[in-house]
Amino acid sequence: MPANIRAGDVMRKSVVTVSPGDTVDKVVDAMVDLDIGSVIVSERHKPIGIITDSNLLERVFSKHKDPRKMLAEEAMSHPIRTIEPDTDLEEVTRIMRDLGVKRLPVASDGRLVGIVTETDIIAVSPALFELARELTELRLGYTGKRSGTYTGVCERCGEYSEDLRSVEDMLVCPECRGA
Repeated sequence: MPANIRAGDVMRKSVVTVSPGDTVDKVVDAMVDLDIGSVIVSERHKPIGIITDSNLLERVFSKHKDPRKMLAEEAMSHPIRTIEPDTDLEEVTRIMRDLGVKRLPVASDGRLVGIVTETDIIAVSPALFELARELTELRLGYTGKRSGTYTGVCERCGEYSEDLRSVEDMLVCPECRGA
């Protein structure tokens, strides 16, 4: 991934937070009402934990705990790993992979400023594929004529294919070629 794309470029700035003393039923209500998969548990704008849909299943519902009596701090994953807004997107994906997480809170001077999710990274991926293709062409001395079969993203429909071929100076998949 290009080094100039940072966490701050792709993060969501509106992050739903709860307090450690909030009940889990309040957390569930917020997640359902807002159609989100996680909330950040914070104290004085500083993230201290995260509650994900998986946390709720594993720590609350599968153990038959009463969400009206259980507190957010009992259901959250902690300590929480945060990243800075200027963290390179490649490093963000590496951290997510190594930690086995789908979301990373973004903090500046310890204060929560956003969150980066797998969905946010996927949303910028088509642009990254296009940039990678252009950089590869520059490095290989691309002359404008394409021949053979390529692997990548179809320039017509945007789908990944291992059978791209040049049609009207575009790399297209079999479906778009009508093959």
